[in-house]
Amino acid sequence: MKAADIDDWLAAVRAKPKANGEQRTETSVLGTYKVVRKVFSYAYAHRLIPFNPCIAVTKPKADTGEARFLSVEEVNRLAAELTAQPPYDLLVRFGALTGLRIGEVAALRIRDVDLRRGEVQVRRNMTHTSKGYVLGTPKTARAVRDVPILDDGLFRDLGVYLRQHPHRDNLEAGLWPGKVPGHNKLSYERTFDPKGFYRYTFKPAATRAGLDGLHFHELRHTFATLALESRALDMHELSRAMGHASYAITDKVYAHVRPRDYSAHRAAFSAHISAASAPVAPVVAIGG
Repeated sequence: MKAADIDDWLAAVRAKPKANGEQRTETSVLGTYKVVRKVFSYAYAHRLIPFNPCIAVTKPKADTGEARFLSVEEVNRLAAELTAQPPYDLLVRFGALTGLRIGEVAALRIRDVDLRRGEVQVRRNMTHTSKGYVLGTPKTARAVRDVPILDDGLFRDLGVYLRQHPHRDNLEAGLWPGKVPGHNKLSYERTFDPKGFYRYTFKPAATRAGLDGLHFHELRHTFATLALESRALDMHELSRAMGHASYAITDKVYAHVRPRDYSAHRAAFSAHISAASAPVAPVVAIGG
């Protein structure tokens, strides 16, 4: 295979729409390319092929547009559209006020919400494969984390929810109910289905709330934005809470959200400069 063949394949990937009919983003194309590149790198390293064609290919570039996020009013409006299907209204607020990925939200057990410490303990992730859903560990070491519950209202409502949970005595029970096939009834005997939730519940609710095209992942961006704007977390603390593989990722995505009020910094810096610039008091001899 030649580099030109990889280029042709990338063009075909870009042209082919996703399963929902939407156009693929460059970030999506990049993710697919990385998998193929790893395969060729392995084959070349083990001398199964004489040349790695990916070396001569221009790598797709991830989309660099600013992340979309919601205001608090928009979060509440979206949750209000799901009050007829509790606890999915709470789930939406939970996503926007903790920043967990949908796979992490889906994998939560009762034991993972620790109200004594005021945190959500992310230990598992749910992924969709050709064989169905698979529960496993998060994809990186930093994704295994403890996320603080920063909002008093969410903290209170989670406490009420856990006390009323039908399986509250089983710490291994799933936190969220699943939908019974064929209608809108929810059951704690069924596993929460992230893709089904997004397609048949979240997406229609977003449209009704005037937030057409909203993705669940944008609730994650919402949390990051609120945490930085409120100064509840600094960039390093946010990186930990988000479970990013590195601080650089957090800084790249959310640098534009850094608070711009530097008055406290200016006061501290100016005081230091003034102290350093002050003339040294003359030494007075004793008895002089």
